[in-house]
Amino acid sequence: MSAADKRIAKLLDRWLASVDLHSGYLDLADAAYAKVQDWPQHQRPTRWIVDLARERLNELRRQLADRQAKGDQGFAESLEIVSFLTTLLGSERVDRFIPQANAATRESVETGPVPPVDVPRAAVDPPVTRPRPVKAAAADSKAAKAEKPPRPDKSAATVIADAARLLSWGREWPQLAGLITRLADRPAEQEVWSILRTHRAAIEARARRVPD
Repeated sequence: MSAADKRIAKLLDRWLASVDLHSGYLDLADAAYAKVQDWPQHQRPTRWIVDLARERLNELRRQLADRQAKGDQGFAESLEIVSFLTTLLGSERVDRFIPQANAATRESVETGPVPPVDVPRAAVDPPVTRPRPVKAAAADSKAAKAEKPPRPDKSAATVIADAARLLSWGREWPQLAGLITRLADRPAEQEVWSILRTHRAAIEARARRVPD
């Protein structure tokens, strides 16, 4: 199995896992669906879209296995090229897609917030009034503003470069995570969003320097 075969197989497995999660979200109310993952902007996928995506993914995985058995290493490489070109040459704004869903970051929608426990007034100590350290608070605020984001690792550096390039080509910020995740060997969408938020200032500054 070639490196491209492994990357495409891994990508298909990740997409199938995401589609399976979306199948479980179909019966959620809109408010619950909005909270179950940290979604990018998109139109909520309907049942037939989710089912069609699963059908096509399974068919593509079957074709990949068939080509691998025949020793065809070019098939997976062609799929990677098509995926890359789709990201670069897609329509200006695509809201109707199935965003990446990650089981590790899924929020529970079956249980609400834990209700507060009533504590007898007599059991509560009276508040102690202390002088407010105005100067210290101001110093802490300046220190927080001056704090720099952590140095990106190899994976984060790749995402930052992708994001800067896509922004320089006219893509909008809400589109970036979905587009980057579709590229081979990129992190899951939830992780991509985290990298984008952490390094947004650096990405936007770099995008202004990327040549057309």
